This record gives sequence, structure tokens and C-alpha cells, in this order.
Amino acid sequence: MAAISSHLGRIRLSVATWSSELPQRGRSVLALRLLFGVQMALFAIMVWATAITTPYLDMLTWQHDALIALRTNSVSGWWAHLIHPHNEHRLAFVRLMTLFDLTLGGGNQLVFIVMTLMAVLMMAWMLWSVMAEHALRRDRALALIVPMLVLSSTAALDIGLPINCVYPLSLVFLLGALVLFSSAILSPSSPTRYFIGAMLCAALAPFGNMTGLVVWPVLLWLGLRARLAPALICALLVIGVTESALYLWHDMPGGSAARGALPHEPGTPSLIRMIAYAGIFLGLPFSRVAALTTPGMVIGLALAAVAVAILLRDCILRPSCSRASLVSTGLILTGLAVACMAGFGRANEGAVMIAPARYSIYVLLFHAGLIMRALLWLRRLPFAERNPDLKLGVCFASMLVLFQGASGLAGFRAADTLRDSVRAWQPGQHDPCYLKTIFPDLGYAEAVKRDVDAYLVGQ
Repeated sequence: MAAISSHLGRIRLSVATWSSELPQRGRSVLALRLLFGVQMALFAIMVWATAITTPYLDMLTWQHDALIALRTNSVSGWWAHLIHPHNEHRLAFVRLMTLFDLTLGGGNQLVFIVMTLMAVLMMAWMLWSVMAEHALRRDRALALIVPMLVLSSTAALDIGLPINCVYPLSLVFLLGALVLFSSAILSPSSPTRYFIGAMLCAALAPFGNMTGLVVWPVLLWLGLRARLAPALICALLVIGVTESALYLWHDMPGGSAARGALPHEPGTPSLIRMIAYAGIFLGLPFSRVAALTTPGMVIGLALAAVAVAILLRDCILRPSCSRASLVSTGLILTGLAVACMAGFGRANEGAVMIAPARYSIYVLLFHAGLIMRALLWLRRLPFAERNPDLKLGVCFASMLVLFQGASGLAGFRAADTLRDSVRAWQPGQHDPCYLKTIFPDLGYAEAVKRDVDAYLVGQ
């Protein structure tokens, strides 16, 4: 009887403790939702405050090419215009939006801003829906941290500055491919329709930016990791290799030497520099400032080591897969792959290595993948051991909001300075300060502006 009484006493104590924690958990869940709302509000303010509706730099080239296509007005001309390389990229989405902007939007760049905003919001929604799937109320609240990473001031800059739209437009299709492919892996009855959707999204990703090509090795890794049907693996390989070969065809004959570029010096220093730049890339958004490149590189390389450890653990232990775990793995692989591409392509561009802020959205998704893994690990813990997780989530979300405010202010000032310079320039002004903000060839910029104005007046 004494043992039974003692056992009942412990049960009553546990129930009382659990009941007393309910109001506190409710407050933490409410706090997370409020912080998410604040993050959304700051994000909206940043998009509005940084929007630039005057074309400059590459946008002038897009307008020039669009005017040529409009004058040609033939099927072959439209096709050639859409897939024509811009540097090493095939910016089909950008070219389509430029055509819509000139013919329907009055040349005010709002088409770019609206479409890029939709892409970023779609990415945030996809990540939250994946994390909230079959989750408890507290886990759905914690999952709000993941879209908060995406709805940041750096993403707002990619929206407000239309020249940066290429990155979200590529990544929204890449993320869509990851979500659909993970559904194909886990769907026992009808994986084919999800697989077809994933292939369509993956095929479209490189036409926002060439970095979208990394989706193919990422999907291959996920397929092999989850032991996807061999027929689907073969189909993935054929489609990926074919598109990559056709996409890169203009870069193959002659290579960089044929275009007058100097080859990289071989040897250890170049390799070290590439690794350093990859670390600086993964250290964004801190490493966009010259004074923070070294600590940013250390942070980036540390995060890369954590990511590699996670991937190796998956290969060795082969834990069971969920849609969230597969998508998080895809984001981690994408971040590492793009960092390697950046290290290979940009390490020798200048004496001082700084990662441009416009690349931050890649790193934000990389961070989102790591955070998703941490949240999924928490869910596997016994419920009684998870008391601090909501408090930690509130603290982390609060830091994101504070960082949003601080970095948003810096981004607003930078965008305001750029906007003033772009608006101040008029044809006939050849001040050297406009060579970096308008176009290296101001005569070309004058000709494009004149042609665009003539086309808009003649509509």
C-alpha cells in the first residue's frame, strides 16, 4: 500500500508540474507567433524602403536585348532571345519579365519586384509547411523560425533591387524540386506524379541563375540516400546530364582561354584561396563587410564542418527519412555546392575577398537546412526533456528580429545611396562615379535609355 501511495503521489506531482507549465508554454508559443509577425512587418518595410524602379547596369542590357526581340518579332527570334547567354547564365525568366515590363508595365520594374517577392514568400511557405507537417502545436510554433530566416533584410534587398531577382527566381524552383522529390521518395502509391513535378521544377531552376544546375547532383544524392527506384534514378541522370550539357554548351568550345580570360594559377595557394572564399561565402551576411571577412570565414568553415558531419552521419547510420529531413539535406547540399562554385569562380577576382550581400539568400537557405535538422533532432527527445526548447526558440527568434532591424537599417542606407545615384544620372553626364552605378559604358546607357523611352512613347 505504501508503494502504491508513493507511485500515485509521483503521478499527481508530474500532472501538477505539467499543468503548471501549460500557461508558460502557451505564452512561449504566442511570443514566437508575435515575433514572426514582427519579422514579417520589418521584411515588408525593407522591401518598400529599398525598392528601386529605375534600370541600371545589367538591367540596361536586358532592356536592349528585349527591344531587339520586339523588333524582330519572330518565333526563332523569341526563342534565341530567351535562351541567349548572359555571361554564363541563361536568364529566361528575367528576359520574360523584361518583355512584360516594357510592354505592359511601363518600364518601371514593378514586375520584377512583385515576382521576386512572390518567389521569396513561396519559399518561406514551403519550408514552414514541410516542418509543420504532422507536428505538435509547440513544434509548429518552433518551425516559424525557419521561414523567419528566409524573410530577412538580405532577401528584401534581392526583392527591392530588381537586378538581384535572378537568385530568388532560381531558388524557388530548386526548393520546389526538393519538396516534390522528397514527396516522390516517401509516397508509396503514386510517386510518379511527384517525380514529374520535381523534374519540371529542377529543369526550370537554372533559367533563373546558373547555380540552379546544382539541383541535379543534390537530387541524385537524395535519391541514392533514400534508395529510390532504379528506373527513376536513371531518368533523373538522363534529364540532369542532358540539360546541364545543353545549358553549358556555349562555355565548352575553347573554354575561358578562348575568350581572353587568364587561367587560374595552379597549385596550393589557389586551392587555399578557393577554400577561404568558400568559407567567406558561407560566412554571409557578416562577411559582406571587409572588417568581418576573417571571423565570417571562420564561422562559414565551422558551419561547413557541421554540415559535412551531418551528411557523413546520414551515410553511416542511414536513419529513417521524412520530408523535412530530406529537404533539409537538400538545402545543406545546395549551400555547400554553391559555396564551392563561388570559391572556384570568384576567389581570384581581387586582392581583398568579400562576399557580396546579394548572395546571402543562398546562405540563409543553408542555415535554414541546419536549423531544420536541429528542430527535427529536438522532436526525437522525450517530451519531458524538452522544457527549455520553447524558451530557446523565443531567444533565437528575438535575435533574428534584432538582427533584422540592425541589418535592415544598413541595407536601407546602402539602397538609398544607390537609388539617389541612379535617379540623378541623366544622358550627357559622364562623371566617373556613374561608371559603377549606371554602366561601365555611359554611351551605351544613353542609347538604351533613349531607345526605351522611344518605345514606351510609341506604344
